[in-house]
Amino acid sequence: MMTTETWWASFTALAKDPTTEQFKPIGRSSDYLRAQHFDGRNWFRDGEPEKLLWQGSYDEATARWQAARNAHDEINRRNLTYNPLGGDLNGPRDWDAPLPPVIAGNSNSVNRSLVEAMGLRLPSMSYMAPGIENPLLRQQETEQFARNNGLPIPKGGLF
Repeated sequence: MMTTETWWASFTALAKDPTTEQFKPIGRSSDYLRAQHFDGRNWFRDGEPEKLLWQGSYDEATARWQAARNAHDEINRRNLTYNPLGGDLNGPRDWDAPLPPVIAGNSNSVNRSLVEAMGLRLPSMSYMAPGIENPLLRQQETEQFARNNGLPIPKGGLF
């Protein structure tokens, strides 16, 4: 007989005041962006659209969780700036120039980076999600987190 176990744990990102170290429900560009892990908390409101990104074995779930945790730690190590609109704040640039290091983002930016680090494809969005276009980690970094945890690297675009 096969049993299934449901386990709720989630990552989200919040603004954190650099002086008081307190999390804030609405941040400003003077705040830090922090990835945060919460056990047993579902951040969806009833009626919000949800999409299953992956389903599989416990061992693979553990590997994906560890890859997300590695990305989470790297994002926090960088002391990025919180931007409510999710943009990078680096401003316009020459598209042929090397990319500067990312300096800002929001919770959608963090979520994108964690999904990619888990070796998953970013889902299409049924509503606007400012910041989703701004990954906080380079593709090579997210792929390395996946590889380090024995995960495949997805090919293709949004699903």
